[in-house]
Order: sequence, then structure tokens, then C-alpha cells
Amino acid sequence: MQQYIVYRHGWNEVNQDPQHGLPEKMAVARIDADTPEEACRLALRQTTLVTGQSLTAEPAAEVDAREELLNRKA
Repeated sequence: MQQYIVYRHGWNEVNQDPQHGLPEKMAVARIDADTPEEACRLALRQTTLVTGQSLTAEPAAEVDAREELLNRKA
């Protein structure tokens, strides 16, 4: 089992409004799961999706490494 960062894709005024500066791809959860698909299913328990939105998941270690690299460059 590993940790995944789950992202919601798609703008909507209900939960991800671009008028409020929210991105089209937004991290919504950090989940322990065996697969990215399982992480997305588990994330649905704590986040909302509306028509036109979807979830994807990436290994948290990879996301954290990219963020750390960006922070060092800044």
C-alpha cells in the first residue's frame, strides 16, 4: 500500500470555481491505497464531483519530490 495524491479535474462554480482562482486540476486528497483507481474510489467518500469532473491519482512520493524540487528552485 502506498500514498496517492488525488486530483479533481474540471471547473465548476459549485466546488472548483475559476472565478475564485481555483485551478482546473486541484489536489483534493492524500489517500493510502493499493492502486490509483482505488485511491480515486476512496477519495469519493470525502470529495464531491459534478458533471464534467473526474478524479485521477498520482503516487504521493513523486508529487512530493516535484514539489520539493520546485521549492528549492524558488
